[in-house]
Amino acid sequence: MKKKTSPDSKAKRHKIITIDPSGTGTTGIYLLDKETNEEIFQEYKSSKWEEHLQFLVEKIKDWKPNIILYENTYYVHKRITGTLSLLKLIGGIVGMKYTFDSIEELNSIAVNQVKSFKDKLFTNKEQIEKLTCKIGRGKGWKYKNKKINLHQLDALVIYHLWSKKSLESTKSIKKKINELKTKKRLGTKQKEKLEQLQKILHDRELSNTSI
Repeated sequence: MKKKTSPDSKAKRHKIITIDPSGTGTTGIYLLDKETNEEIFQEYKSSKWEEHLQFLVEKIKDWKPNIILYENTYYVHKRITGTLSLLKLIGGIVGMKYTFDSIEELNSIAVNQVKSFKDKLFTNKEQIEKLTCKIGRGKGWKYKNKKINLHQLDALVIYHLWSKKSLESTKSIKKKINELKTKKRLGTKQKEKLEQLQKILHDRELSNTSI
């Protein structure tokens, strides 16, 4: 059985890993030590989900995080091998809370929420402090003047959504869905918005996440 965490030790929760997992491609991670302000971006590439899991296990052994956050999905399209590998990797991530004593919180952010926020970053409707994007030569995303790839950007967005508590409440999402459903006619953008909200709500209900 895992030891209960004392109130004093909870006050010292300062090491965080956020994960943009991939079962057959590139996994991006963001590591943050809030006590020392150390920030690290890394990635791992492999066609085997077991190797991605091993990479994450080694990072957790070394980093000893108190909090793990990861991008989650429950969507399986025609049982594509890559998607099934991703779900296996996510299962491995969830199991880490039963393996490592340092982990006090393991939480997930639905992929639709990450995508929605990232879309707003691309159109300058949202911002993350010290995150910039340039077009043209030397283009790409930079965080504190260091270049990061899209997988590492996802990992940063996961932390931002969690830390700023900028996730829209479930109650608010349900209200918007009902408002759209009561309209007699929906335009293309409204239909897309309705579908997006329904997917977000579906992911939350499956993961039993209450925000």
